[in-house]
Amino acid sequence: MAMPQNELSAAEWEIMQALWNAGAPLTVRDVLDKAYPNAEKAYTTVQTLMNILVDKRFLKRKKVGMVNFYAAAVAREKVLRKSLATVAGRMFAGSFGAMASFLVNSAALNPEEIQELKKLLNEPSAGKK
Repeated sequence: MAMPQNELSAAEWEIMQALWNAGAPLTVRDVLDKAYPNAEKAYTTVQTLMNILVDKRFLKRKKVGMVNFYAAAVAREKVLRKSLATVAGRMFAGSFGAMASFLVNSAALNPEEIQELKKLLNEPSAGKK
């Protein structure tokens, strides 16, 4: 089954993370060096994925001379919200509470993370973003 146009594959997430972390436009070579420092992917693979991300409107491309520079076209937080909503919808009948409960009770979180969640939930602005 093909990945929906508004979702990111695992490899696309890796590329987007490199661009979000850089906070500035990068070339394919820059992304390759940042995301795959041990040459885990080929240049042409990364280039193809980045061009797909342009087509999906997650990246913007600007040609300067002979070189393409790519920048994130969508904020990390927006993509995270959408992805988490998709997970909640598919696996927890749309309930973020059920998803959070599962995470807390599945031992996926350490005690410090649970304390941080409790602190966040007790703040007056909790859930108002």
